[in-house]
Amino acid sequence: MRHRSRVGLFSLWLVAALLLAACGGDGGDGGTQATAPPQPAKVTVTASASGKQVKFDVPAQVKPGATELSLVNNTKEPVEFQLVQLDEGHTLAEFYPSIETEEPAPIPTWLHAFGGVGETSPGQTRSVVVDLKAGTYAWFSNTSPEQEGAQPLYKRGGEGSLEVTGDPSGAPLPTTAAQITAKEVSATDYRFETSGFKAGTNQITFTNGGGELHHVVIARLAEGATIDKAREFFTTEDFKGPPPVDFDASEITAVLDSGGKEVDTVELKSGSYALLCFLTDRAGSPPHVIKAKMLQEVTVP
Repeated sequence: MRHRSRVGLFSLWLVAALLLAACGGDGGDGGTQATAPPQPAKVTVTASASGKQVKFDVPAQVKPGATELSLVNNTKEPVEFQLVQLDEGHTLAEFYPSIETEEPAPIPTWLHAFGGVGETSPGQTRSVVVDLKAGTYAWFSNTSPEQEGAQPLYKRGGEGSLEVTGDPSGAPLPTTAAQITAKEVSATDYRFETSGFKAGTNQITFTNGGGELHHVVIARLAEGATIDKAREFFTTEDFKGPPPVDFDASEITAVLDSGGKEVDTVELKSGSYALLCFLTDRAGSPPHVIKAKMLQEVTVP
């Protein structure tokens, strides 16, 4: 009886093993358990200063895929990290005159904006997740101190290149509850569609669903101001008087080309905010906030 009992137990174990092998599983779920997708790679860019010159420590190479870029600002002025790609035969030096004129100028069609880390205050670190495809990227910072005659950072060392190469990581952009999508309803009606904002830390997917270049300035309405006052202020050419928004506490994204997408991390308090776009059309136009009233209110509960 004892021997037969042992044979029986062995037989049951063998049958169970064969069933598991046939199902391709290792217990419980029949091998259908989903594998978690790869997480975005983490890349740190550090900005430092030596006198008026700046230096950005940027990795020479990054793998393709979703990448979390963290910009560490160790300078005493705002910095940004704007990624672009240039058609063959063109340089950033050819592009800069388009953003140095007092009047709106055409933006070359051979320059393609891929987002990056928006304006980051001195002593702060800001992160964004971008989906990098294989290729060569140029980067620059167009920020400058609030001083008469101050030169932008790209003239003081704030420019360079980045190679995206190697086996793709397979990491996708994170899925977020908060969304901002830039839309162009008509030639005189550009707007943002929003959802999912909350007080505290927000991961926000910013998507350019239009045909022009766009960014987003998320600025808290000033004490006692209304969105109507903000619209009245920003839709005139001269911007007279104190602004009805608090730019010192604003969040500014990098610039995205048509169809672009990135995930920004921002801190928001409860209250009313204005979303604005100060970019121009590629053909040259007044800023979108003036040309197409690209300004709207979002309430953070």
